[in-house]
Amino acid sequence: MVSSHSIQGSWRGRYFYPGNSEAHGFEAVFIDVDGIVEGNILDDGKLGEAAVGGKFFYPHLKFIKTYQGGHLHAVHYQGTMSEDGKTLMGRWQIPGNISGTWTAKRYEDGEDLKFEREDDRELELVGEKRHEIAPAHASGS
Repeated sequence: MVSSHSIQGSWRGRYFYPGNSEAHGFEAVFIDVDGIVEGNILDDGKLGEAAVGGKFFYPHLKFIKTYQGGHLHAVHYQGTMSEDGKTLMGRWQIPGNISGTWTAKRYEDGEDLKFEREDDRELELVGEKRHEIAPAHASGS
């Protein structure tokens, strides 16, 4: 059964390191079979492609991202899905090392994603609504 609360599909998102307002982009494709999630993530920049394995039971998502080649640490993600099924938001961590925040929006052709930094610990997905705020930095993506 595919509903608005399915994780399955394509997503575009951003993740942030603590103390750094620069967003790092990614694209994800998730496959969900009875709450077991698999898929791939392609990070912008030099980190490249990673495999994903985890669980999704609305609204909770938990997965581990493992980069191809095994040369980087596995990254643990936890998050929740919005009520409308279009937004994911949560925290990531490399256990014993570092953690940060992330957010993603279900990708649909023609949509323009806009992200806003709420504060150092929380992120809000603005989507197609326009807010009069001063951008923290210009993004060329």
